[in-house]
Amino acid sequence: MDWLLWLGLIVLLVVGATAAFYGYGFVARTRDEFRAAQPDLRITNMSAMSSGNVLTIYPELENVGGGVSYDCLLHMGGWEGSFAVKKIYPRGPRYQKHVASIVLGPDAPVRAKLINNGYVRLRYLDRWGLKYDCWYQVVQVRNEGDAALYNVQVDLEHPQLNDPHPSFWEMRKFLGTVPLYD
Repeated sequence: MDWLLWLGLIVLLVVGATAAFYGYGFVARTRDEFRAAQPDLRITNMSAMSSGNVLTIYPELENVGGGVSYDCLLHMGGWEGSFAVKKIYPRGPRYQKHVASIVLGPDAPVRAKLINNGYVRLRYLDRWGLKYDCWYQVVQVRNEGDAALYNVQVDLEHPQLNDPHPSFWEMRKFLGTVPLYD
């Protein structure tokens, strides 16, 4: 009888290990498939042009992820306005970079007074309506030509990302309800 108990324990252990192995692979494939379908919108390049007291900043938006981003909105703290794009596609046949223009005159708050926490915010949604935020720190630098105005510098190297973290079952539901191709 003792050998029957050991045999049952070994069979249970083998079946459990096999189920855990295939279960982990299933979870990992689902997460990889979901991550591959998510957009990843970033400001990849930034240029500036100064004309008199007017500073114009041109951030270049690019989707470096695998999914389409919807309802994209770019906003800068201390600038009255926003730049919006309905859809930004990842690399492929519809791929393109979008360039926004942020015109900062001498009366713009980010140029006229010192702001404690300057930022550029990039907000967008994925195909399931999940919200993503990407924040870039803005530093004000005193203008050499006019001491009353500030120039702005945006740190593109260290964005702060706020992306959704759905559970495994939510990922399965999202992947099952919407086709992966638009």
